[in-house]
Amino acid sequence: MSIFANLTTDTSIANEKDTVGGGNSPLESGLYPAKVVLAYAMKSDGGAMGLVLKFKTEEGREINQTLWMTSGTAKGSRNYYEDKQGAKQYLPGFVHATALTQLTLGKDISEVDTEEKVTSVYNRDAKAEIPTKVNMLVDLLNTDVLIGLCKQTVDKTVKNDAGMYVPTGETREENEIDKFFRASDRKTTAEIRGKAEEASFVEVWSDKWTGKVKNKASKTAGVAGAPSVGAPAAGGMKKPSTSLFA
Repeated sequence: MSIFANLTTDTSIANEKDTVGGGNSPLESGLYPAKVVLAYAMKSDGGAMGLVLKFKTEEGREINQTLWMTSGTAKGSRNYYEDKQGAKQYLPGFVHATALTQLTLGKDISEVDTEEKVTSVYNRDAKAEIPTKVNMLVDLLNTDVLIGLCKQTVDKTVKNDAGMYVPTGETREENEIDKFFRASDRKTTAEIRGKAEEASFVEVWSDKWTGKVKNKASKTAGVAGAPSVGAPAAGGMKKPSTSLFA
């Protein structure tokens, strides 16, 4: 059984939509054909489930990101939350993780099995990468995907006396995965579900973000960052009977 089996989908929650939101130096915003070279599951100290990913572009540049697919234990370890209007919304990390596995393997993340493997993982106590046993998504390795990557400006943060990370008033630049497209035809999950004859959103995304920089910094010292995700609502999950991505 997959360790992601509890991350099932529910027809009452909206699927991914095609929207454009607001060591090495970060890559410029744009579209990057890439291969998955590392993918394993992890849990935070607070119990949130994450998917650690490393990609390599055609030019040999690495793209690294951890997608947080659930809330922490205190908030129910759910892959969704309830917004101010009372509607259920998937966590962004779950949306991206599911899109990645659908576009590469034709499976939901809940259907992807893992195998225990050893890889180098950064250890905070050792302050270095050390060989560590992880739950690797072996089937995802060496698959191809087109990444919509954004370059963004964010706050530098520091831990305060209360143990919270707050902005220092300085900023830094980093990359963040904004969208995945299928490598073979550049379609999104929404286009595949809608049975679109041709990929069109990829050009919309590119026009919006290529060469641009997102500004997500508050630039104000001591102000807490983005608000935490609201407590998820209880409710049963319904698994779709068929997949359009296979």
